[in-house]
Amino acid sequence: MVPYYDHAGITIYHGDCREILPSISADVLITDPPYGVNLGDHRGANETRSGYLVKSGYASYQDTDANLRAIVVPGITAALSIVKRGVVFCAGSKIGAFPEGSCVGGVYLPAGCGRTAWGFQNLALAIFYGSAPGLEKGAKATVIRSTASAQKTGHPCPKPLPCMSWLVQLASQEGETIIDPFMGAGTTLRAAKDLGRRAIGIEIEERYCEIAAKRMSQETLFGIGG
Repeated sequence: MVPYYDHAGITIYHGDCREILPSISADVLITDPPYGVNLGDHRGANETRSGYLVKSGYASYQDTDANLRAIVVPGITAALSIVKRGVVFCAGSKIGAFPEGSCVGGVYLPAGCGRTAWGFQNLALAIFYGSAPGLEKGAKATVIRSTASAQKTGHPCPKPLPCMSWLVQLASQEGETIIDPFMGAGTTLRAAKDLGRRAIGIEIEERYCEIAAKRMSQETLFGIGG
């Protein structure tokens, strides 16, 4: 395989993670994949449909439950088979589609991250796999509170950099390699780079690979909200 980008411990591959993962070696999975909540079926960033807040969709991926189960979950399963531990963001309503984890946690968002039929969604849910590194030195929280905003990258639903930096510090140790098989615009990789970790990202849409590669070439962003 020829990397799309490879510099200073950060590697990006453009392609289908299900095809690339068998050739990858990594220690920790950290990813924020598509959620299977019809993000691609939209009418506008501020419109609502049946009580749900609708956001802009992906360029070439239909964010359906069927694709979540046929593409995303097999990718997550393949990634978990090559790592020691991992953290995967997911929609709470879809948690049953993913492999069973060790615990659940995530990011509490006081301002909310959209609406559901029951009101505002305030928890970006994450599934934790395996055991935390350094647990013998003391347990850490698996939920944090954040008011950080995501950097505008051109991706429809990027995570704020501080959120991914928290997970990189929580789930990985120095010298380990992080894998993000649904890299998007590269926030996981950016957090890893800022914290001195090696990281590998895989993304099927080339325009996001380009965005991520440009972000990797920027000066350190750690500590900036977004």
